[in-house]
Amino acid sequence: MSEIEVSNETAHRFREEAVAQIVGRVLAAEDADGVVAVAFLGEKAVAELNGRYRGHAESTDVLSFPAGGTEDADWPEPDGLEDEFLGDVVICPDVAERNALEDEISLAEEIRRLLVHGGLHLLGYDHVTDDGEMRAREEALLELIGEPEGGLLEAESR
Repeated sequence: MSEIEVSNETAHRFREEAVAQIVGRVLAAEDADGVVAVAFLGEKAVAELNGRYRGHAESTDVLSFPAGGTEDADWPEPDGLEDEFLGDVVICPDVAERNALEDEISLAEEIRRLLVHGGLHLLGYDHVTDDGEMRAREEALLELIGEPEGGLLEAESR
């Protein structure tokens, strides 16, 4: 059984059990099992991570750090979980909120999409190098997993 750890350092309030449910459903649909850490961070922190690990010094909506990532990465993995740890998904709700407004969808829908997207990256999918497989799988999973029970947001934060 998968374990999803959730941390939130933003003013947005997400239901941790709903976040875990979404990521857990992605893992189950992909026959994967393990530990995933999901962190909601502010724009400055995400920009720092993006600059340090991807060479782009601006904030972005989602970053994924698969366990055992690149040889030169010093992203920390939890002690004692080396065999079970799948990786980290980092989401910036402020960027997600802007994207949601542009796409005329709710913040909850955008966060759900980012959780699926980030989870797929942890499992080896890469939309940059594939021929659309990741995008197609993402759409199929969004339909398959549906909305989390009880909703994703505790309350609108702004």
